[in-house]
Amino acid sequence: MAEFNFYKFHRRRQSLKTAGWVAVAVGLFFVLDMFFKEPMPFNKRATVFAGLGLLVAGGFLLNAGYKLPVAEAIEIIHQNGKNGITASELIHLMRVDRLTAHRIITILMEKGFLKSSSKRNDTEEVFDAVK
Repeated sequence: MAEFNFYKFHRRRQSLKTAGWVAVAVGLFFVLDMFFKEPMPFNKRATVFAGLGLLVAGGFLLNAGYKLPVAEAIEIIHQNGKNGITASELIHLMRVDRLTAHRIITILMEKGFLKSSSKRNDTEEVFDAVK
C-alpha cells in the first residue's frame, strides 16, 4: 500500500471547497442577473439553466470538500506503525479541529474500525485499530 500523501489530501479538499464556492457564486450571479432592470448579456433561458446547473454542481463540490474524511482517517490509522491513535494525532495529521477529530473517532468506533484501548493514557484516550 502506498504511503498516504498528506499534501495531495489537503490540496484536494481545499480545491474542492474553492471550486464549490466559485461555482455557487457564478451560478447565483447568472440566476440573479435575470431580475435586474438592465440584465447583462446573460438573458436567455439557457443562462438560467446554466446558473442552476452551476448551483447544483457547486453544492456537490462543497459537500465533497466539507464531508468528514473518514476513509482517509482509516488509511492513516492502518498505515501508522503503532497500534493506536489519539485525537491529537488526527488533529495534527489531518488538520481538523478537536470536535471533528472526535466525530471521526466516534464514526470509526460505530463502524467497527476502532476500539477503545485498554492501555489508558493519563492525558488522552488511545484508540486501537481493529484487526
